[in-house]
Amino acid sequence: MKQATARKAIRQRSAWLASMFGCGAFLLMAVKLYNVPLSSLASNLLVALLMLTVIVSVAAALGWVLATLRKRPK
Repeated sequence: MKQATARKAIRQRSAWLASMFGCGAFLLMAVKLYNVPLSSLASNLLVALLMLTVIVSVAAALGWVLATLRKRPK
């Protein structure tokens, strides 16, 4: 049973590595072939991370509010 789990973990790790190399190749192609500036890619990444942070923060706050309301005695 443990051997099957280990194989699955290795397969998942290999798939993750392959996808990361694919993304890196795509970004390299965008920079080299289409002359997309690295500053533009970096700023877009920063905006995406900022928006993700806002979304996760709002979801966490909403979850906290709902949990607090459920614990309140009626």
